[in-house]
Amino acid sequence: MRRSLPWLLPLVVAALGLIAIDVPPGPIVKYCVYFALAIALPGTLLLRAAWRSTGNWAEDLGLGSVVGATWQLIGWAVFTALGWQRWLIVWPALVLVAFASVRRLRSNWRITQPTPLPVAWTWGLAVASTVVLGATTLGVMAYHEPPPQGSAYYQDLLYHLSMVNELMRTVPPELPQVAGERLEYHWFANADMAAAVDITRLTPIIVLFRLWLLPWLVVALLVSATLARTVSRTWWTGVLAAGALAAPQLHLFFDTSVNLSAPLSFLSPSQTFGMVACVAAAVFLIELLFKGARGWLWVVAFAVVVLGGGSKPTVLPVLVGAVGLASVVLLVQTRRVPARVVVAGALLVAIGAATMLTVAGSTSGSGLQFLAILKSSGDYAAATGDRTPAGEGGLIVPALAQGAVVGTLVLLCVLLIHQATALVGFGALGKHRREPVAWFLIGGLIAGWAGYLLIDHPSVSESYFIYTAIPFGLAAAGWLAATLVRDLPARTRTRSLVSALVLGTVCAGLMLVADAKPVGSQRHQLLLVARPLLVILVLAGLWWLLRQRSGAGLVVVLALLAVVPIKSFGQSVVHGDSERAQRFTSPRWWVYPDEVSAALWLGKNSAPTDVVAANTWCRPAGKQTSGCDARGYIVSGFAGRRTLIEGWAYTNEAMAQQGVGGRRYTEQPSPWPERVALTNEVLAAPTPDLLRWLRQLYHVRWLYADARDGTVSPALDRLAELRHSVGKVRIYDLGE
Repeated sequence: MRRSLPWLLPLVVAALGLIAIDVPPGPIVKYCVYFALAIALPGTLLLRAAWRSTGNWAEDLGLGSVVGATWQLIGWAVFTALGWQRWLIVWPALVLVAFASVRRLRSNWRITQPTPLPVAWTWGLAVASTVVLGATTLGVMAYHEPPPQGSAYYQDLLYHLSMVNELMRTVPPELPQVAGERLEYHWFANADMAAAVDITRLTPIIVLFRLWLLPWLVVALLVSATLARTVSRTWWTGVLAAGALAAPQLHLFFDTSVNLSAPLSFLSPSQTFGMVACVAAAVFLIELLFKGARGWLWVVAFAVVVLGGGSKPTVLPVLVGAVGLASVVLLVQTRRVPARVVVAGALLVAIGAATMLTVAGSTSGSGLQFLAILKSSGDYAAATGDRTPAGEGGLIVPALAQGAVVGTLVLLCVLLIHQATALVGFGALGKHRREPVAWFLIGGLIAGWAGYLLIDHPSVSESYFIYTAIPFGLAAAGWLAATLVRDLPARTRTRSLVSALVLGTVCAGLMLVADAKPVGSQRHQLLLVARPLLVILVLAGLWWLLRQRSGAGLVVVLALLAVVPIKSFGQSVVHGDSERAQRFTSPRWWVYPDEVSAALWLGKNSAPTDVVAANTWCRPAGKQTSGCDARGYIVSGFAGRRTLIEGWAYTNEAMAQQGVGGRRYTEQPSPWPERVALTNEVLAAPTPDLLRWLRQLYHVRWLYADARDGTVSPALDRLAELRHSVGKVRIYDLGE
């Protein structure tokens, strides 16, 4: 009981945070019960039966939640394919009933060989969870109001909302924005949300905007802490890993924000879900390949690998890199590679290929370009003079090709400073280069950095490679820190910790002072961009001065982990963000009240499989002829219905056109021009034959006509049944 008490803190903070943003207590309680009894507990029981307990409930529930989500995905696919979605609760209940009734399985309800972690570990993880949950509810979720309260919606949220609704309908899913086409996206996170909606009977809106993310953030901390403890065999490295993920979120208590600090994400559920699966799979693979585990853990591990592969395309490359580098090192060291390592590597490659061909869409438009990530920096043009957008250029970043070597190197150094959390883990090789597990972690880091520095995606999605690998770096850094600590007396450890915090604060302060908008001549702008390199000079100088002193290595490792969180916190406290509204109000993504109201009405009064013809593919509203950003998801998102054609920007067909005609993929013409033309003609100049053709050829049942987005002919009132009208939106029923 004493060990459970700290976990009340994040639970209470999360509940109060949700209530503060107008979530009623009923849905909060219902979702907590759902996650506990349908995800965490069944998964924990399955994990213990297939493998063993970690010796403590917290780590069991962290890893078990990932296993539970994997089991849930299987049930969701079966029940949805059969049209039994409303009975999905039976699937996790089968596990609970089996483990309660079968004598051989009953022992898994308890830990037979407890090895409890110190109470300090529990408090550390509980405090880290409290920070993340409070920051998410009060700083990020508060910034994004769900329908119908909001006035603007970040486009990715409506896109994910459309997929949640689609994944409640059928397996395999269709593309909600182009009815009849296959959905090409890494949609497993959205399927998990769909399963949650099916079981809880809560709305997809409240699940996506408010509830789904919170337990997975806690699981992310737990599995990252478990990975760190597994490799270091030291309990406090888990607290260090969780703290490194939680600390950057502290500033959200002072400022609302569009998103969480990486690698956690609100706007990309696939990133958070995929990273959690990747880290859990890494724990299982380490046990299988290097610690002698066997049996059913193989099934569990690779089922989780599939979950990760279908959640984010970055997961399999990181895991392949981890196992691949460990294999090479084993071959060099022992002249042989154990069969289990070869089998694991082959399975990872096979699963990677399978997921890339089936559920890893949204990768079109990507190319190879060394250091392309530098183009995403706000200082890129100032430092180099080049203005090439993401997704365009040759095999090396254009600035380097054009001779801007100094500016490119400055930007690269600044990038390395900001990615210190993902970089510091490489130091583990200094102490553990004979350990295959160390090379496993470094292999994952190398794969993450390779994707980060070599891939050029039109939406800068190469960043997700490094985000996925960050827990590997934290585990390696913690292992290095634990090794350094073992050689130090207690007084030196305390002094090193205090010194690291002071040094991290000084470096963060230097970065804040250097955080100025580049102005003036090209040379002056470059000098301003280069000022954060003072951090490198300070660290290098101190390392040189103290390199012979006891604890110097530990100071540098901890300081590097502390710099980014302290800078983030200081930036919020010192500078604030007073010019930004407390709610997301972007004019580009403004949605008019009548658009939302009409879409919600349509969702309530139509069948889940009905198809809608709508002219809402462009944002801002009314920009069909010029300045159209094809990320409009009014009907597929709010109403949750398939459309004849709606925002096509995130389709592979559109992303492959990045840069054509000098336009981004979001502004390219529709890959389905005949659907666009037919929709416009039906709304502007309808005839009985056109409406009949629409119904017979594309199975369209409804028309959603927004006068802001094009001509809406009064003749529709005679040719179709007007079912709803509000503001400038009219909804027509074409009949069965």
